[in-house]
Amino acid sequence: MATVVFSHGFGVRADARGMFTQIAAAFPEHTFVPFDYNHILENGDVEVAPLDAQAAKLESVIDAQDGDVIVVAHSQGCVIAGLIDLEKVRKVILLAPPVQMSMQRVIDKLMNKQDAEVNLAGVSKLPRSDGTTTHISKEYIESVKSVNPLEHYEKIAGSVDTTIVRCTQDEVLGMTNVDTVPGAKHIDMASDHDFTGDSRSELLALLATELS
Repeated sequence: MATVVFSHGFGVRADARGMFTQIAAAFPEHTFVPFDYNHILENGDVEVAPLDAQAAKLESVIDAQDGDVIVVAHSQGCVIAGLIDLEKVRKVILLAPPVQMSMQRVIDKLMNKQDAEVNLAGVSKLPRSDGTTTHISKEYIESVKSVNPLEHYEKIAGSVDTTIVRCTQDEVLGMTNVDTVPGAKHIDMASDHDFTGDSRSELLALLATELS
């Protein structure tokens, strides 16, 4: 059976707001390895690590596993998967991958969020729907300046078996052009960004095939 390493998205914890927990519970025959990219404060707030630090963490987790690994990545976690050495990885499944990572996109996200605090010389604060706050350092914002996600997805697809799941009702990213990545298996799903509601069971059905 497979060893599956989860790569979660921006500013959330290892369980990806419960999605990764539900995936692991649905497939007890596999070994699942969730972990946090970021520092979790006592009150539940998240301090976001720069992308290079996140990539180093993912690589170290994969290196610690015995045998080949399947990476299941969501949102920004898909980009991180493209920043690492994939030598020990047998397959990568990218769920709702973004096509843009830019300093301006982060700033715009902050500016458009009620009660957000913007401090580009220090730490900005982004309130989240679960009541926690994501703390975003200037180092994180700098780390996304030159990242082109599509280039990293092409690297992944050119190295290992790759499945990309695009959400056609993605309220966070909109309709992206990840279907242009050559060499990947492309699946469109009528889902929101986090695969909530009926799309969660559809995701689990898809993973039953992809993890086999």
